[in-house]
Amino acid sequence: MNFTKQQQKVYDYIKKHPGCTTFDIRRDTFVSCPTGRMSEMRGLGIVFLEVGDVSYPGSKPFKKYALPEPRPAPLPAAKQLAMV
Repeated sequence: MNFTKQQQKVYDYIKKHPGCTTFDIRRDTFVSCPTGRMSEMRGLGIVFLEVGDVSYPGSKPFKKYALPEPRPAPLPAAKQLAMV
């Protein structure tokens, strides 16, 4: 997947810190609009999970985001041997 530098920063941060908020992303990666980058990545087919929210005094709640766990590749079907 070809991400811009800012998209890659946001993706890597969420992957490394599941349950982070956009406030955390902005503070630690210096990407000024992480929700915009996430919206662009959704257009590319990336799925973000909302795993709750956190409230700070005097503000509305921030959603917490994570990436789905990669699923292992399915094992090939076992071959049946014919009994003669």
